[in-house]
Amino acid sequence: MTRIFYIFILMVLAVSVKAQTDKAEADQIIYEMLTSETQTENWHPGLIILSSQLKETVEKGVFVVSGDSFQIKSLRSDFYVYKKDDLWTPINDRSYPMETMVNLLLNRINDNQHVLEIRHHQYGGKNPSISLPMQNLFDLLARNTELYCSVTFIDKHEIRAILVFHQQKMNFIHMLELKADTRKLFDPKSTFYGDFYTNIPQNNVKDIFREKKK
Repeated sequence: MTRIFYIFILMVLAVSVKAQTDKAEADQIIYEMLTSETQTENWHPGLIILSSQLKETVEKGVFVVSGDSFQIKSLRSDFYVYKKDDLWTPINDRSYPMETMVNLLLNRINDNQHVLEIRHHQYGGKNPSISLPMQNLFDLLARNTELYCSVTFIDKHEIRAILVFHQQKMNFIHMLELKADTRKLFDPKSTFYGDFYTNIPQNNVKDIFREKKK
């Protein structure tokens, strides 16, 4: 089946979730989309940077492109850039693992060859495993959603983060919790591991983060 078909299905799914139809069916549709044999299309949002959005960081030459927060202050759409050949370029650099992780999760890095190994938490206690190129996740879900992320932990061995896909019109989110080996973050086709929760009502986000802090 074509990618256009699955995007159409995603739109239908959004209507279904809004209408509070069977969540089990909605989760199953997402599962089938992510496990379909489709090629990566390498879709990314347009890169438009206004000088008014740029803010200096503590790292010399590194700027944050200010975005918005979602529900909580730490869950943001900010991404990181520096000047490369006189052009503002999203950071993908061994010297900046945290900034690179944020840019990866906000789909700002063009050459993303990483692989996801995730458990898809579905309604009814089903937790099937899915393996797919990370870029496929963005190709399928990011076109019609807003992305927000938060790096929750980083040291020289491990990095953890949360990524939210927010469908504003339909008032729901998908949430991905990820962890990766910091030392392998820049290895081609390295693997990220995580848990994926789909079709969550938007107003549940604060409750989810409150539970995780306990």
